This record gives sequence, C-alpha cells and structure tokens, in this order.
Amino acid sequence: MGIKAIAKVKKSIATVKLLVKHPMEPGAIAGGKKPTKYINHMTVKHGDKLVFDMYPTSAIAKNPYIKFAFKGAKKGDMITVEWFDNTGASEKKDIKLK
Repeated sequence: MGIKAIAKVKKSIATVKLLVKHPMEPGAIAGGKKPTKYINHMTVKHGDKLVFDMYPTSAIAKNPYIKFAFKGAKKGDMITVEWFDNTGASEKKDIKLK
C-alpha cells in the first residue's frame, strides 16, 4: 500500500491531490469469495487542525484518487494523511506543502 501526494500552496490555499494504493475490495460480487477490504475512514490534519475527513464505503474504486483544498496554508507546512480500513489496517504519512 502507499500514499502518493501532490500538495501545493497558492495565495494561502493548499490544493492536495492524493492517490491511495488500496484494493478497496467490496467482497463477494457475482458469486466471488474475496473478503471485504476497504478504507472506511480517512483524515488529513494541518498541524492540529482537521482539514479533511472522509468516510468512504466499499463502492469506491481501487486505488482511490482524492482531491481537496483548504485555506490557511503556507509553503513548507506539513499535513498528515491517515486512513483506516475495515480489517484494522492503517497507514499514516506526513507530506510537506510546496
């Protein structure tokens, strides 16, 4: 798994593009027997402030692409991306704004 990011600041507005490597497996489809495995919570914090909060479902595609923006950022600031899935797996990554 992994998180790839492009995070840029222009006039104190950060635009963040994330590609999250995750199978996002919805489970048994058309008689299949794969176990369900999907991200069910994702957060992004800028310092101590929560700037993005998402509760996706199993209907989201494999390796989801997520884009959002928030105010009050400066070049060089850090954001922390963290996700959790329904199996208890999680990932956390710090990203520097450019």
